[in-house]
Amino acid sequence: MSMNIKILGMGDLKTRALRDNLDAALRLYPLKGKIEEVSEVNRIALSGVTETPALLFDNQIISEGNVPSIEELTNLLRNRFLYKSKLYRLSKILVPVDFSTSAENALCFAWEIARHFDATLDVVHAMEGVFEGNTQATSGLLEQHVQTTQQALQAFVTETFRKFFPNDLPITPVAAGPGEVSSPSALYRVRAKVEFGFPEIVLENLTQRYDLLVMGTSGKSNLATQVLGSVSLELSRSAHCPVMLIPPGAQYSGFRNVLYASNFESNDPEKVKQVVAFAKKFDAQLHFVHVGKVQEHGEKLERALFEVNYKYSDPEKPFVFQKMVGEDVTEKLHEYAFYHKTDLFVFVTPRRGFWQNLLHKSQTKHMVLNTHTPVLVVHQFNDLVNN
Repeated sequence: MSMNIKILGMGDLKTRALRDNLDAALRLYPLKGKIEEVSEVNRIALSGVTETPALLFDNQIISEGNVPSIEELTNLLRNRFLYKSKLYRLSKILVPVDFSTSAENALCFAWEIARHFDATLDVVHAMEGVFEGNTQATSGLLEQHVQTTQQALQAFVTETFRKFFPNDLPITPVAAGPGEVSSPSALYRVRAKVEFGFPEIVLENLTQRYDLLVMGTSGKSNLATQVLGSVSLELSRSAHCPVMLIPPGAQYSGFRNVLYASNFESNDPEKVKQVVAFAKKFDAQLHFVHVGKVQEHGEKLERALFEVNYKYSDPEKPFVFQKMVGEDVTEKLHEYAFYHKTDLFVFVTPRRGFWQNLLHKSQTKHMVLNTHTPVLVVHQFNDLVNN
């Protein structure tokens, strides 16, 4: 796959140095594509660059205002797809809520993740409609109900922050749009908005514009638990971004030990890099855990491939590779997680059917809906920005 590389600058010494270093890096790591040098002020302004010289890969800003070394540029070229991945960029997080304690918990996790990635949060409540008996409500009544729900949602966000983050209480900014709130003591933004429509459809469509979906797996009542649990599982299959499912019993204390459910299909170099980059933000120890039979072909090769992929992911900690013997994957993963104090399960799904088939098993549903450990689902088929 070819790549379009642009150098934005005014032809000064730093711009020429960037071109020289890039040429040297491309000799070390050759790629198909073309290099374009842009010096027109208007084109530079339209690119979003604020300081030159700047380097763009496929119109995405990789560096600006400095001259990366040849070694740094070689690594940038090697990891060029990583910079387009949603889990790596993680600048926008979507949090669906239903005013339950489970939704509070999900919002807490999302806020903590946002701290580490300097990301923004959009808190959304999807409502299906207002009915009077068997007749749908008039537009006036519906508008009034939406406004009431918007106020309730904004109050829910404020109360959640007051309860869990008293030093980051959101306030309604003077210049904000309807339902927007932000934190006065940090650079993060929180926006609260009511969306109209069936939750599964609304949220699936919204995920196209986000880098991560964080949601709870139970709701306000027994019925809501069943419904929200169903929505959570459905979105874990169909969302257009990685999904983190937060069980009601989970308590955020960082992600110190991350369990990557390992197999050949999940051993994709770019996905390993993404998970490693995510784990580095939390100074986490990665555990690659494979569940299989006693005498299983390919285990040594799988470990060797992970070692290679991990090596080029620029980790700060060595990884742990563990083989668990058994037929029940989820049971063995839980066993390992218990003894190693796992804070997060990661499932990389190479295709929709992989995760869907796994969820058909009652043990997996039980794990997702009843575990105290969050589950991160990363899909290989929809993780790239502008995919």
